[in-house]
Amino acid sequence: MQSISHTPWFDLSNLTTNQTDNKHAVIIGGGIAGSQMAWHLCQLGWKVTLIERHDSLAQEASGNQAGIISPKITAKPSEGEDFYVDAFEYTLNQIKILQNQGCSVDWNPCGMLQLAHNEREQKRWQAIQQRVENGDFKTGFVTTVDEQQADTIAGIKTHHKAFWFQQAGWIKPRSFCASLTQHPNCHIIRSTQAISLQHNDDAVWQVLDQVKNSIAQASHLIIANGKDLQSFKQSQFLAGVPILGQTTSALASDYSKKLNTVIGHKGYLVPAFRNDNDHYQEQHLFGATFEKEFSKISLKPEANQTNLTQLHQFLPKLANSLEQINSAHCAIRFTTPDRLPYAGGIPKLDFYTQHYADLHQGKYWKKYPSAEYQKGLYILGGFGSRGLTTSGLCAHLLAKQIDQANTLSTQEQKLLHSLHPARFIIKNLKKNRTHDN
Repeated sequence: MQSISHTPWFDLSNLTTNQTDNKHAVIIGGGIAGSQMAWHLCQLGWKVTLIERHDSLAQEASGNQAGIISPKITAKPSEGEDFYVDAFEYTLNQIKILQNQGCSVDWNPCGMLQLAHNEREQKRWQAIQQRVENGDFKTGFVTTVDEQQADTIAGIKTHHKAFWFQQAGWIKPRSFCASLTQHPNCHIIRSTQAISLQHNDDAVWQVLDQVKNSIAQASHLIIANGKDLQSFKQSQFLAGVPILGQTTSALASDYSKKLNTVIGHKGYLVPAFRNDNDHYQEQHLFGATFEKEFSKISLKPEANQTNLTQLHQFLPKLANSLEQINSAHCAIRFTTPDRLPYAGGIPKLDFYTQHYADLHQGKYWKKYPSAEYQKGLYILGGFGSRGLTTSGLCAHLLAKQIDQANTLSTQEQKLLHSLHPARFIIKNLKKNRTHDN
């Protein structure tokens, strides 16, 4: 792997261990991140042990009956937009690969209308319209539509101009995770919780349960356990914010069944579909709430009211037509301060604070040593509410780092700097702050 000299704190040359352990890796977490990581390593010939604390995959942040796969674009070209667009296209291609392999991915490419639902979004609509006319996007990737055109696409009254993402849609996350982990090289340990990690003298990582028994071991270990990624002493310094979100379901009406596409506003609404637990009645899923302060993870009636009030604000006729409003799913989405995920080796915090402590003094002429990591230990997480769209590309990049068979391109290295688990350590050191979460 090549390094980029002016950012040695993001250098990847010291990232991996030389021990291949017969190409065996342990992954903690059976949501979309862990499932993506398992798939990508298996494609490279690795054997994977996936540890999931529940009795089945995709139970927490990935546990919704339906999730959205869509891009994110900005008024002006940006690195963030490039990441989300690349991740979106990567995931669409991956779904095609899985389907061609005979996997039962419950994917519905019905498109998505993102409503320009307030003044800020209307200004962004105008800016994006100009960018579309200038040829900034691939043909057919995004179209700016007026209210009448949005109504025609949606099949219902939308009340707003919108961005039309024809390739977007919704997926059943559990079917996605199941498809990603079908590989014969993927062994899943269910109903088992990883409590602590131990690195022994043989450069092997052991995963221990609550009574210190070894669950699994390998020289390569990936933490991909969503809201709990800070639960191990080796990763507890990683910056992040837990966000509690609850979705709501409702029986579809004759009017709401006319909806043809996903609707995005401040939240989102999925067209009528049949729940895995109820194959007779069609329902909608909508939401989700966004709570930074909460005391426990539990379904709350008031969260449903929040979601329904929001739906009434943007799609009043449809909201009025719905019946049997119910709680759907509640979980914590773990997000980072800059809203970009983590994908990379977990750094040695002491090394960073010792060797890069004077970054705030602006000694740009000084030669700093290359970054050092906790060998063989990696993180894939911090996806917030967009893990279904972005985890595939991130897992792909992390798998390339771990496998070492393919050289990372300059563009891939640049992206990995943006996703680097040490980026907030460096940010704090440059501002002469003591590192905190």
